[in-house]
Amino acid sequence: MPAWFDDFTAAIDAHEQECLVCEACGDRTLPPRQFCPACAATELTPEPLPDRGEILSYTEISVTIPKFRGETPYTVVLVELAEGVQLTGQLREATADEIELGDEVRLDTEPRDDGLALITFHPAST
Repeated sequence: MPAWFDDFTAAIDAHEQECLVCEACGDRTLPPRQFCPACAATELTPEPLPDRGEILSYTEISVTIPKFRGETPYTVVLVELAEGVQLTGQLREATADEIELGDEVRLDTEPRDDGLALITFHPAST
């Protein structure tokens, strides 16, 4: 995993997740990077991200990589957290048949046996 990923998942665990806001154009970006992908400016300021968002898209995975073998099927969701900032993660506590586009979910992480953290989302109602 990239070096920023451990810091980002630790921030989620602490409910202190952030995106970067470009001082030049106002674009919000995630994952962390050294320049704005919209205008290439380098003045980026951290801004808190909410821990809830809206499902924009989702898919059910039934064939996966070896790391997730034995966990299929599972649902991956694309969630908008704030003003265009999008993040993907695995859906927990619901299946693809139980959600709809626009449903509210909350951001979380889940520790893995390999020492990494998995970004997850849960229905906001749970």
